[in-house]
Amino acid sequence: MNRLSMVKKLEYSNLSVFTPSQISALFKINIESARGSLSRMAEEGTLVRVKRGHYCLPSSPVFSVASNLYPPSYISLWSAFEYYGTTTQSPRVVDVINSQKSGQFELSLEVGKFLLRFVKTRESFLYGIDKIYIDGNTTFIADREKAIIDGLIFTDYVPFGEVVEAIKDGIDVEKAMMYAERSGKQVVMKRLGYLLSQEGFDVDPICLSDTYVPLDPSFPRRGSYHTGWRVIDNRRSI
Repeated sequence: MNRLSMVKKLEYSNLSVFTPSQISALFKINIESARGSLSRMAEEGTLVRVKRGHYCLPSSPVFSVASNLYPPSYISLWSAFEYYGTTTQSPRVVDVINSQKSGQFELSLEVGKFLLRFVKTRESFLYGIDKIYIDGNTTFIADREKAIIDGLIFTDYVPFGEVVEAIKDGIDVEKAMMYAERSGKQVVMKRLGYLLSQEGFDVDPICLSDTYVPLDPSFPRRGSYHTGWRVIDNRRSI
């Protein structure tokens, strides 16, 4: 099979990232031939070598590629807010939450260059994930509520204001509170509960510790104290 035919078949395969073993099965060729074909096509620019033994088409959506490199994993944080349209920013950074990989590297595709950041966490934390298709490519992304919870946990990756805007845009309160409780993190339950109460939602503090936490971790620990949710609203003091 010639290169053009291979590319056409890959475009219709729904594979965002492919390996020699997948190419071997898809085109019914031996594994060594598959490795050789992938290597040559990457050298000539027909394919992109994403990491060792993993390739994609240059036209592939970056979210699709990024969320299929270290399964199980999913797109979240600022990237998810961008997808759901709750941010006016369009960062060339794609955050991937997974249970295997931490660190970052650059990926160049037809639409531009991106920095892929891999946030490693425990596998039990991989929930609230939607399977979607972008240009026919399988993609895994946090649902709205999980992206908000992630933003309240991985505070170094997205500005707190983006989390606030995502909540203002619309949220399933019951699902978000369930996710917060499932995280097992008091700081998440407190911050989320307080933000929801500020938006007029009737949510009751349950089983919270007496420790007060700053609402925005990037601001100084001073401001008004909210006794119900044990939160220091330090954003109003700036």
